[in-house]
Amino acid sequence: MIKHILTKKTIFLTIIAIFTFSACEDSQNESTPESANISGTVTFEGEWPTAGPVFISLNVEWPPRSAGPPYSIMSLNEPVSSYNYEFSDVAFGEYGSIAVSWKDPNDDNPATNQKVIGAYGGSIQSGFMDATKMSFSEDNAELEEANFSADFRLIGPS
Repeated sequence: MIKHILTKKTIFLTIIAIFTFSACEDSQNESTPESANISGTVTFEGEWPTAGPVFISLNVEWPPRSAGPPYSIMSLNEPVSSYNYEFSDVAFGEYGSIAVSWKDPNDDNPATNQKVIGAYGGSIQSGFMDATKMSFSEDNAELEEANFSADFRLIGPS
């Protein structure tokens, strides 16, 4: 009879232990990020062009050295005074910039039709080529308030 009671207690305690360890394991997995998130606000200055889209892009290399596309891009087709952007599920690694550009609809040359009008951490004096480089990992998976401005006066008359 004592063996029977001990067996039931042993089984019961084993089940509780399994659930406890499983619950701990799941909560650890949920807290470990698998990708990065970047967010901020772009404040636009100057007058929006009458035509052509505006792009906000996350770029692997900066300054651009190849004709490859950005890592991620979003397009704005309507004038706004500011835009809250977010890049979600960004693969861990190194990134060269977050940049804003305007695509000139009258320029068919892909080498010259994008005019950079702002970049996170970049200065007008360098043509925004000194944009802030970023690195993301499990230990550094969030970049919030990556705010900057973009100035349409830099593209000249359209």
